[in-house]
This record gives sequence, structure tokens and C-alpha cells, in this order.
Amino acid sequence: MTVDHIVLQAQGGPTTFDNLCFACRRCNEFKGSTTTARDLLMGEIVLLFHPRTQTWSEHFAWDASGTHMVGLTAIGRATVVALNLNNAVIIDARRRWVSVGWHPPEP
Repeated sequence: MTVDHIVLQAQGGPTTFDNLCFACRRCNEFKGSTTTARDLLMGEIVLLFHPRTQTWSEHFAWDASGTHMVGLTAIGRATVVALNLNNAVIIDARRRWVSVGWHPPEP
């Protein structure tokens, strides 16, 4: 895990608890300097999910297998794509976690 600035330091985001979150290194690398992304369903540009101010279950769910994150809203869908949250490496890891009962997490 890496510590990620939700609002980038380069965009004035402070290094305070309210602006930091843990992210897996791979997801954080996909994010880079991205703060907005296009929702492919609606075609609009939206801010990425903010884990300190928004509720995960309002924007995301797990598919029936528990291995794929599904975006429920424009923010959720855009975040899944922008951060590549269903990349092959994490899908394989989630599949293993599901097989031993570690995933998906309890709501």
C-alpha cells in the first residue's frame, strides 16, 4: 500500500488526514495526476471518487463473483476505468481472496 493524496499536492492538496488515503501501488500508478475522468456511459467528465467525503457503496458494488468492481454512478464508473480497478493482476488476486473467504469485504 502507498499513501495517496486525494487532491494532488500540485493542485494545492494538503498533507493532512482528510486528504490522504491508502491505495495499492498499482492503482496509485494508474491514477497518476488524474483527478477527473469521463464516464463512458453518460459521456460526462466527473471528479474521481473521494474516499473521505463519499460513500463507497453509493458508487460501487462487487459483481456476483466478487472479483470485479462495478461502478454504479458516473463517479464510480469513471473511477473504475481511470484507476484500472479491474486490471488482470488485481482480478487474479481477488479470485484467490474469494477462494479463501477474504473477499469481497463485508459492507
